[in-house]
Amino acid sequence: STQSRSSAASDVYKRQVFFPPALSGEIEMLNTSLLMLNFSPLPDDYAAFLSRSDGLFYDGIELYGCSSHYRESKNYKFPNLLEINQNYAAYNFFKNKLVVGRCSESIIYYDRRGNYYALADRINLRSRKEVENFAAMLALLRRLCEANP
Repeated sequence: STQSRSSAASDVYKRQVFFPPALSGEIEMLNTSLLMLNFSPLPDDYAAFLSRSDGLFYDGIELYGCSSHYRESKNYKFPNLLEINQNYAAYNFFKNKLVVGRCSESIIYYDRRGNYYALADRINLRSRKEVENFAAMLALLRRLCEANP
């Protein structure tokens, strides 16, 4: 029925939070900081995403941006890319990689050497899925959400 579809759609919108776009100067500053700390620079497609929304929270999926955001209603600080990646700096596995988000018990990272995005177990770091670009990662995440409503 139309009413149940619109109700389901409104439930989806209640579970997602977009943030204002990052400014080009903020993206450039983040990229400079990442390079100075020996992290992978931002891939172009992820930088383009940040220019539309400086991070995203959707149904348990977090994609980090240039700025951290405090979600008062949840009493939760949504971290930024630099904060998240500093947590992984000591681990050799993360050289030439950039953690861009998380999904439940998995992390989402970009591998500069292999030029791909991966969804990997956050404990053992085994890739569950590797995709060629950020659009493909978004499509994968959408399929995961649809499979687990």
